[in-house]
Amino acid sequence: MAKNKLKASIYLLLAAAIWGLTFVAQSKGMEHIGTMTFSTIRCLIGGAVTLAMSMNSFLKKRVLEEEGLIVDEAATRRGGLVTGIVLFFAMNIQQIGISQTTVGKAGFITTLYIIVVPIFMMFKGYKLTKKLMACIILAIYGVYLLSVKENLTIDRGDLIVFISTIFFSIHILVIAHYSPITDGLRLNAYQFIVCGILSMVFAVAFEQVTFEAIRMAIWSILYASIMSSAVAFTLQIIALRHIDAALSSLISSVESIFAALGGYLILGEVLSKRELIGCLLMFIAIVAAQLGTEKNEE
Repeated sequence: MAKNKLKASIYLLLAAAIWGLTFVAQSKGMEHIGTMTFSTIRCLIGGAVTLAMSMNSFLKKRVLEEEGLIVDEAATRRGGLVTGIVLFFAMNIQQIGISQTTVGKAGFITTLYIIVVPIFMMFKGYKLTKKLMACIILAIYGVYLLSVKENLTIDRGDLIVFISTIFFSIHILVIAHYSPITDGLRLNAYQFIVCGILSMVFAVAFEQVTFEAIRMAIWSILYASIMSSAVAFTLQIIALRHIDAALSSLISSVESIFAALGGYLILGEVLSKRELIGCLLMFIAIVAAQLGTEKNEE
C-alpha cells in the first residue's frame, strides 16, 4: 500500500538523520578508543537496549502491527546471526579504511551503496526503472559535491572503504530478505550482539583498553549505541518490509547530508556553496523517486 510505503520512507529518513549524526559521534569517540573497542561497546549496549525494547509490549505491538505478519522464530535467530556477521565486516572494514583516507572521500565511497544495491538486485532479476536510475545518478552526483572536496583519486584506503560498501550493500539486501518474516526488534538485537562479540575478540587481541579512555568516549558510545544501533537500525528493518532495497538505499543516502549538518552544528564545520548544492540535488532525487509511487501501486 502507498500509505505503508510513505511510512517506510519516513522511517528511513529518520534513520538516515541518526546515522548522519553518528559520524560525528564516531569521530569524537575514536579520539580516545580503538575501532574494535568502540564497535564492541557500541554493539553490545545497542543489542541489550534493543532486547529490552523487545520486551516492552507497546513497542513490540508497534513493530509487529502489520496485518498478516507471521513471525518465524528460527528465521529471526538465523537472520540475526547472518546480518551480525555481515555488519561486523562492514562496520569495522570501513573504520580501517577511514584511517587511511580522507573522511570526505570515505563518505562518498560508502554512499556508493546507492548503486551497488540495485546492481546486486539486477542479478536476481530486479528491473530498475529509468526514473529510479536517473534519481540514483543525481543522488550520487549530489553526494560527490557534498563529500569530496579534492580530486577523486584512488588509493589503498579508498579501496578498503569500497570493500566495506559492498558489505553494507549485502547487509541491506539480507535485512530486506529477513525483515518481512521476523521480529524486527529481536532481529536487530541479535545482529548487534553477534557483531559486538566478534568485535570483542579482535579488541582483546589487538587493542589496549582502559576505563579512562572509555569514560572519555562514553557520550559518543551511548549515542551510537542507543540512537544508531537500537533505534535507527530497527527503523530500517521495519521500513524494508514495505519498500524495496534499491529505493531504501537511495533514501538512506541522505545520511551524508545530516553528517554535514552535524559537522556544522557540533564541530563548527562550514558548508560551502558546493556542499549546499549537493544537498539540494540529493533532496530533489529523493522527492522525485517518491513521486508517482501511489499511482503505480493502485
